[in-house]
Amino acid sequence: MSETLERYIETIHELEEKGRKVRTKDMARELKVKEPSVTEMLGKLKEKDLVEYEPYQGTSLTQKGEDLAKKLMKKHATFAEFLKMIGVDGEIAEKDACRIEHVVNHETVEKLRKFLKFVEKAPEEPIWLEHYKDFIKTGKHPECDRKNKD
Repeated sequence: MSETLERYIETIHELEEKGRKVRTKDMARELKVKEPSVTEMLGKLKEKDLVEYEPYQGTSLTQKGEDLAKKLMKKHATFAEFLKMIGVDGEIAEKDACRIEHVVNHETVEKLRKFLKFVEKAPEEPIWLEHYKDFIKTGKHPECDRKNKD
């Protein structure tokens, strides 16, 4: 599925979450496109059984569309969490996650999700993560007890 179609699904989902009827003009404003572009895309999404759409009646996600929206939101959350973990500012992390989520392979997302879960469930913050945070602040590798292996 194209990045554009995914963005439309996410936008419909976000507008539905606000408890409003999803109108073409609201989507056009959110996506910064013209209303005829929204109408055309809604037709394509309807053909894929992702939305229920009738002109001038508003639109809503089908169960298939809702399932896809949830997957996309989970993907976004994974990337945003990772970016924040490595020290990216929250606002930048959210914007970058929004762009990354559309171009990365599903396998990559799953591995990253498992990595985040692994780090999160560690009994204490891993020493390497503490070292990384210090490195971000100072630009210097912390001294460690590793022996030099030549």
